[in-house]
Amino acid sequence: MPLLNDIHSILVPVSQANFTAHTYTEVYAGADDTIAINGVPMQIGNGSSIKIKVFSVSGGTKCVLLGETINNRTDSPIFR
Repeated sequence: MPLLNDIHSILVPVSQANFTAHTYTEVYAGADDTIAINGVPMQIGNGSSIKIKVFSVSGGTKCVLLGETINNRTDSPIFR
């Protein structure tokens, strides 16, 4: 689902990703790092971001995920 004005409501370290409670649509690197997004390993540079629907993630200890909280009643992101 596209974001209104490209604003995310949550920011979560990769190590705390919760795909039951959140949907993630962007990965941001706070420093150069190696990360696997949706099973694809890649290098990500300091201060860069990738806009992608994230279904799985590993590595990326210097990265954060941006996204939305899932509304448990409708299974859609909540926009505030």
